[in-house]
Amino acid sequence: MNIKHFVESYPEVLQDRFHLSFSKDGSMTDIAYLLRQQGVVMLRGVLDPLTLSICRRSFASFVRTLGRPRQWGRILDRDDRPKSEWANGEKDVGSWHNPWVVRHWLQRPAATIISAVISSWVWPLVEEMCNSTDIAILLGLCQARHAIDVDLGVGAHQDAKVLPAIAPFALWVPLQEVIPNRHSGLGFVTRPPENLLPTLPHNDVGAEYLLDNVNRIWVPEYRAGDVTAHTNLLPHFTTGYGTGSDRYSLEIRAIARKDVRNAPDNPAVFVSRVKGIPRIVGTHSEPPVKARSFLRAFQVAA
Repeated sequence: MNIKHFVESYPEVLQDRFHLSFSKDGSMTDIAYLLRQQGVVMLRGVLDPLTLSICRRSFASFVRTLGRPRQWGRILDRDDRPKSEWANGEKDVGSWHNPWVVRHWLQRPAATIISAVISSWVWPLVEEMCNSTDIAILLGLCQARHAIDVDLGVGAHQDAKVLPAIAPFALWVPLQEVIPNRHSGLGFVTRPPENLLPTLPHNDVGAEYLLDNVNRIWVPEYRAGDVTAHTNLLPHFTTGYGTGSDRYSLEIRAIARKDVRNAPDNPAVFVSRVKGIPRIVGTHSEPPVKARSFLRAFQVAA
């Protein structure tokens, strides 16, 4: 079964049956509790749609250069280039990149979005989930993605299967509206298991798992500026309906700064409260990663 037929057969998955959508007026303690219990929450109106639109255009301009000779300008040549798998352009499903790689001349869309998230009403949720106000954003575990909506089959995966356990949750930030049946988005199987599920060779839990748990599935609609948070054991899946539409997104992962130890922490952005306000207080990058130009796009508190 493919995603399109799945949604047509079970239209109830498009409804917020579990009441997991919140605005800035919600209790952060309650939101964090439900995130841990249900595995996902929708956070409405987190970011400015105009800011996202500008970042989306920069990201799209970057994508159009893949597989072509680039003229970045000498100031940008110091940072990492796109990986060799994109040397001939994107795949039919799009492309995915480290956030510091994505740029269009002096524009760094991922840095703009991360800075906006830190300043938003959702940042206390990050602190609550990390049990600390001293936070490290692990850029090596973040992902900027351009998804082209293709016909996809039913299946799901858990982040904990392929990512270090050090990052227990993620924020998923689409740079535009994401409407089921029109755009590639995400679907979630609420109430995550306590452990990893058995998987097929490609780390997918298989269609049978989703069909056996339709009563727990949610495929939400995102308005521009909405963000979801999901835990690393939550089974979730990318949706695809075959429309050919474009979707740009950024996935952000953070941990308590005291837990920073090894390679996934390079590069990183450090956030603490300065006079009660979340502020970027430092950045870190070291070889072999080249991300210093990207990190200079962040405004670091004096």
